[in-house]
Amino acid sequence: MQDQVDTNSLDALKEIIGEDLKEILQHFIDTSAETVQQIKDAITVQDTNALQLHAHTLKGSSANIGAIKLPELSLVLENKGKEGIIKTEASELEAIEKELNEVNKFLESYMETI
Repeated sequence: MQDQVDTNSLDALKEIIGEDLKEILQHFIDTSAETVQQIKDAITVQDTNALQLHAHTLKGSSANIGAIKLPELSLVLENKGKEGIIKTEASELEAIEKELNEVNKFLESYMETI
């Protein structure tokens, strides 16, 4: 059983958007890795504003496509940026990357059903 994406949310989006959902999901897949890289870059250069912005972007876009855990993981880093905390645990970034990989794999398989 997959627990990366709420399929009820995806099905509801498919009902409303139709085949354009495939394009939206592909855009998420195409841009999400870049967003994670921007989060890493923000941490490297110790830019809390950029950390907050890019983590917020990932949180929102992943929530929009029905991701379950990814928005919560992103919120942790968004809040750190908001609070001016640049130090993050490697495990926090690893968790985001691992979850994003799982979400993207699920979305690729889901798009084959649209």
